[in-house]
Parts: sequence; C-alpha cells; structure tokens
Amino acid sequence: MPDYVVVDTEGNPLLKEIAVIDSSGILIFEAIVTNSSQSIKTGIRVQMLETVLNNFIKVIQNKILVFHYAEHDLKVLYYSFKAAGITPPKLTIRCTWELSKFYYPRMQSYSLEALSKFLHLKINGKRFNSSLAHRAKYDALFTHQLYQHLMKQSIITQLKSKPNPFVNNRVDTPFQQHPDWREIFEGEFHTLTTIVDEISQDSNHQSRGIIVIGEPGSGKTHLMMRLAREILDTNRLLYIRQPNNAEAVIFHTYSRILESLIQPVPSSSHTQLEHLLAHSFAKIIQSQHDSSGFSTQKDDKILQVIQKGPLKLFSGLAQAETKTRWSYWQHIEKRALEWWVANFSTAGYAPQILKGIVRFCSYSDSSRRQIVTQWLAMNDLPGEELERVKLSSWPEGMSREEVSLEAIKVLGCLSLLEKPLLIIFDQLEGLGLPHNARLLRSFGEAIKEILTHVPNSLVILNLFPERWQQFQQVFDGSVVDRISQSQIILRKPDSDSLKRLLNLRAETVGVNIDELFTALELNKILQADSIRAILNAASNVYRQKVQGIALPQIDTDVPSKIPTHSSAPPWQDFNERLERMEQLMSRIAEKLDIEVEAIEAVIIPEQQKIDHTDEVIFDLEPIEQADEVVALSLPSRSRVTYNSHTLKDYFSQQKARLTANFSQPQVLTDSDDVGKLETIIQFFQSTWQQLEITTLSLGKRVLPEHLVIATEKHQCVIGFLHLSGNSFFHRMKNYNELLSYHRELQFILCRDEMDYEITGYKGFQELEKFQNSANGQLVILDSEQRILFELIYQTTVDIQNRDLDTTADDAIPFILSETRHFWLWNCLN
Repeated sequence: MPDYVVVDTEGNPLLKEIAVIDSSGILIFEAIVTNSSQSIKTGIRVQMLETVLNNFIKVIQNKILVFHYAEHDLKVLYYSFKAAGITPPKLTIRCTWELSKFYYPRMQSYSLEALSKFLHLKINGKRFNSSLAHRAKYDALFTHQLYQHLMKQSIITQLKSKPNPFVNNRVDTPFQQHPDWREIFEGEFHTLTTIVDEISQDSNHQSRGIIVIGEPGSGKTHLMMRLAREILDTNRLLYIRQPNNAEAVIFHTYSRILESLIQPVPSSSHTQLEHLLAHSFAKIIQSQHDSSGFSTQKDDKILQVIQKGPLKLFSGLAQAETKTRWSYWQHIEKRALEWWVANFSTAGYAPQILKGIVRFCSYSDSSRRQIVTQWLAMNDLPGEELERVKLSSWPEGMSREEVSLEAIKVLGCLSLLEKPLLIIFDQLEGLGLPHNARLLRSFGEAIKEILTHVPNSLVILNLFPERWQQFQQVFDGSVVDRISQSQIILRKPDSDSLKRLLNLRAETVGVNIDELFTALELNKILQADSIRAILNAASNVYRQKVQGIALPQIDTDVPSKIPTHSSAPPWQDFNERLERMEQLMSRIAEKLDIEVEAIEAVIIPEQQKIDHTDEVIFDLEPIEQADEVVALSLPSRSRVTYNSHTLKDYFSQQKARLTANFSQPQVLTDSDDVGKLETIIQFFQSTWQQLEITTLSLGKRVLPEHLVIATEKHQCVIGFLHLSGNSFFHRMKNYNELLSYHRELQFILCRDEMDYEITGYKGFQELEKFQNSANGQLVILDSEQRILFELIYQTTVDIQNRDLDTTADDAIPFILSETRHFWLWNCLN
C-alpha cells in the first residue's frame, strides 16, 4: 500500500486547527491557529498561519493525503495557503467519503460519525462520541480507522478474481511443489540430512530407520517434500503410500518405488532412475578401466562423454533410436552386468532387474519406456510388446514378493555408487484399524526384510504418536529397534514462524496477512492445533471475507490430542464473551441514544475492562441484528466439521490432481486394486447390513485377485486382471471354471482401458466365454471410472489418516451423491 497520511482540518474558511496521522495511526503533526477575532492582516496571525502551513508541507511531502469529505478540507487549505501567501503544493488526494459511497451505496448518511458507528470503529476501545467530534485530532484518528477498513474492502474486491492462497495446503507426495518456510522444522530437517550423511560415510553402508512422529497436519509429508527438493540431485527419494494387501506388501512397496523412480528430478529433464543409473554407471566403467587398464573403443567414447557429466550418457553417445545408440547401450548393459556378477551374484532375478533398468534408460521413446516399466513391475506382456524392447516374459508361478525384494536390493546396491536411498512410508494410519491386523503384521515383516537385505538406505516411517505405540506392540522387537534408531517429533511451531508462513502464502496473491486479517482474526487462526489446521483456518476466513462463505461449524465436544508448546485458551474464554457483550451493548446504546461507556460503567467492573488500543475489529458486512455476532470460531480444543461446500472443494481439488496426473506413467497391479477395493468396502460398511468379505479358491490354481462381497441381499465376486499373455489366459480359464461352480454369485472382472488388448486366441476365447455366461460381467475402467476409483480410495485413506477432518457418517452420503455413476455401486446394487 503506498505511504499515506490522514489529514483533518477545522476552519471556515480559514484554518483554525489541523492534525496529521501517519499510516500506522500515530499523530505526527497537530497545530492550532489562534482563534483571535483580529483581522487576517494582523501580522502575528499571518505569521502563525504561515509557520503551520510550511511545517504541514514538510510533513506531507511525497505522501498521499487522505481526508473525509475532501472538498471541505481542500477549500480550507487552499484558502489558508492564499491568505498566507504560500503557493499550494501539488497534492495526491483520497477521500473516505467518496470511497464509502462506493463500498456502501445504500447508506442514508456518510458523515464520519454515521460511518464509524455503522462499522463499529473504536479508538482506545471507545466508539465515536459526537460531543468530541469536530476536533482535528479526534476526527483524523477515526478517519484513519475508516480508511484502513475501506482499504481492506478494496483488497477484498481485488482478491475476488484470485485463488485462495491458503486452500492448497495438503502435500500429497514429496514430489509436489508448495511454499516452504525453511525456518519451520529447520533443526528436524538437519537431523534427517545428518543421518543420510552418516549412512553414506558408514563403510558397511548399513541401512537405518527413523520414525517421524507428528499429529495430523503437523507437516510430516511437507518435511519430506523439503528433503526431496534438497537432495534429489544426488539421492533417490522413494515414496510409498499405505499398503492395502497383506499378501503383497513388498510387491506393493516395489511398485510404488517404480512410480517414484520414473518421476522427473526438479530442474532436470531426467527421471530419478536415469540419475541413479548414470551416476552409478559412471563409477562402474571408470573403476573397471582403472582396475584393468584395458578399454575398448566404446569404453573410451563413454568415458569421454561422462567426463562432461554423467547425464551426458543420454545425449552424448548418438542420436536417439539409432543403431549406433543401441550398440552403445548394449555395451553399457554388458559392463553393468559384469560389475554385478563380479561384486554380487548371478543367482536369482537381480541380473534381470538390472538389465531392465538399463533397458529403460536406453530408450528415449516414451512408449518403449512404458513397456519396460510394466515389465519391471512384473506384468505379463504380449509377445509383440516384449519383442519391441528385447525382453523375455517372467516365468509363471514366480513369487512377486521375493522378486520385489531382490529388485529393491538391486536399487540399494546401485546407490552404493551414488548416495543412500530414502525410502519413505507415509499415510499409514489405516494399518492400525482392527480389520487390518494381518496387514499390519505383514507390513512389519516387510520392513524387517528391507532393513535386512537392502543396503545403503534410510527407511522413514511417518506416523501419529498413538499409531507408533500400537505398531511397537505388533512389530518384532528387532524391527522396532532398527526402525526407531532415530526419532523426530514434530510439534507446533511458534507464532512468529507461523505468521511468516501465512505471509509467504498471502504474498502469492499480492497481499500480506495484516492487510487480510484483523489482529483478533489472526490470533484465533494461530490458535488452531497444527500447521494444516492453521492454513485451513486462514482459508476459511479468506473465503468468508472474499467470497462471503460462512465459516464452518465447530464441534466443541471433540477433545484434541495434539500437543503444543503451550496450552491455548479455552473456546468460550472471557475475552470472546466480553466482545459479544460489547457488541450487544453498542446496539442497546444506539436504541437508547446514550453512550456505550455509560452501560459499561454499570455492568463491567473497571479491573475487568480490556484495553483494545489500536485494535479495530471489522466485519466484512456490518452486523444488522442485535442477536447475531460474526466471530471466528477456531478453538484449539475443537474440531472443524466439514460442510458440503468444503467436501466439494476437497473433491474437486483431488479430482483435478488425479486428472492432471492421469497421463503420467502408472504402475497398475491387480493386488493393489483389490486392496483398494477392500479398503473402500470396509469404509462403506455402514451402508450395507451384514457385510462379509471373503475370497474363493480353486485348489492350488491361480485366480485373478478378487473379493467375494456379501451383504444381506446381494453377493458378488469382483476380480481384477490387468495382465495379458499366458498369465491372462490361465487366470481367466480358472475364473470361468470357478464361475461354473458358483452360479448363485454374480462374477465381475475389471480391466483398465489402458491395459494391453487381449490378442491371443485362447485368452480371447476365455474372455468371450466369461462375457457370454449368465452371471459374468466385464467392466472396463475408462479414464473417468479409474479417476473415480482413485478419488474414492484417496478420500477414504485421507479420512483414515485424518488428513480430511470429517467422519465416515458425514462423508459417505456426500461421496455417494457425487459418484452415483461409479461402476462399483452398480455392481453392488
């Protein structure tokens, strides 16, 4: 806001009194010209007027002048300048009388008294007193308060076309970009980076664990985002959301690791996997050259290229998709496999995994990369697709859990030549639910296997305090010791740091928090329990001011479990009750045509009065009725209940995010989808009576991943089968046989429109047989249905993880109404 001063003059037409208030509300100039009845030509008075006006000119230099009803003040000033023989300076003027007419067009009077009372303006805690009016200092102070309020209204008008700067406060993954005030959790962040350095410097490169403990919204994932920004140029950060299938925890972990590895590194055109391979291979080929003293022509060319930087491996060898480039990458693959055999073993599937990693990096064509990604995810692919990337099918019957552990070990071994891996497990709160007891035990065993077999890694678990206590009761003692070698506890930051964070957000729309919020509003915002709750509170007040949306209701009966550095005042504290009383007294005073101080003197003891010096409370719209009080309700010991508008906002934001990310490479697996399905069904169990979830078997023969869902009135089998080739044929044949034994059940098979088309004759025959059966139905998830599936699952997990502060009972009717065309509801009904 440009620097300004507020000026009030008294006189008619000659100046008698003048006062100037600076932009912070402080009196910086006040003068009274003698009231003598002598003629203007009297030397003493002319001299006094000249002195006052010259000093006034010095005070207002390079300032905007704010008046109330500027026409009158300028008439007095210009008349007095002429009388004193002074050339008037050029003035830049703003008038609160004119501005008030613009923002409040239906008022009967725009006098300073009428506006001050209408807007509940106060000086030193007292309302406008007409008996003190028409004194320059008194009027200037109220004009200053009025101008501040009008400027807030101006800012609000400008903000109507801008996004809410506080609304996108969820960090879903560490790869997102959000404003980050590094002062918050600076010590905790230093602890993380120190541990990473210690693993790197450890001659044994033994993996370690760390627990990051914090309540919902405390900033756990945000801290991981900062870590990603800081270290992705040198370290690989692998993000794993909550597993959902007890039979496939390590496979789930590996699949999510693949998704992280194909993420681009910020400020780079290359993926994490390319960074890992390039930096690792640069050391492999250099060490082979140094140890043998022998090199081929291809070795020499590769060494020459990587001298300019390891990432030049992807652009400096030859043009993309040429035979020359292919021959160089065949050589790189050969050297990488020689290194693996020399340092580790030829046993198992590790050499195959390493080969797949090199093959992924060798292609610049995105379609071939997608094929290799699906192959690395151990999906069975059509023969023609495998031929395009020169890879072989995975053997039928192999254990995906065992191969996944080998694959993660390969990544750990490659990182020995770069920097430690960071394996982050987040959104784990659902593991503590009673129906996930077996899944939690499997997760503990998976963590044990990773810490035992994967070198050079820091395994991070983000958890609520009570969940960590629960996990310790379930996990093996050795796992607890390894994973909790270090602990970081995130507590609520101090108010100054939080204010700076809010300002960082507000600055994205060109304002600061002092322009947006009153002191009382800001104080109540900062009383919220966590960083996310504070940002949500700021977002709610922003909505109220800018969009006129009512603040969410408060459930004051819900106790908070969130520890803070200091206890916040209770919700119905004395200050707030007194504020309500003051507003009520103001209205009574208006009706009785007396001053509010007369009522205060009777009902409020002197020692209980609160000094509101320089604190002005403005509402977006003045309060019209005596029994309505607009107040921000954000107690530290309460829970904001999400109304349908807030849920709609969440839904639209998450849907937009999923839609934007839909075109990015994904790793779809049957086990993950059936786990998502079970999570959703368990969440919606109150919708159906006598819900039961089981599975079917056909001896030792392999079936599509599936669930049998039985309610009081309906039973169905829902399976997922994203595979193709022989794996599809065998599973589909067994599924058809199972269907023939259970004619009483409705069988549903789900595939994705992005899955490979079934081109094999036998597989196609089995699929047609299924579709032509009386109780078989094929569901193809198009982009809309896939996004809805992911959206409902994410909403479920966010509620379980308390990232969305609402209950299943509140959310389920909303979700059902918003997703009435979702394929699952049709299947179950």
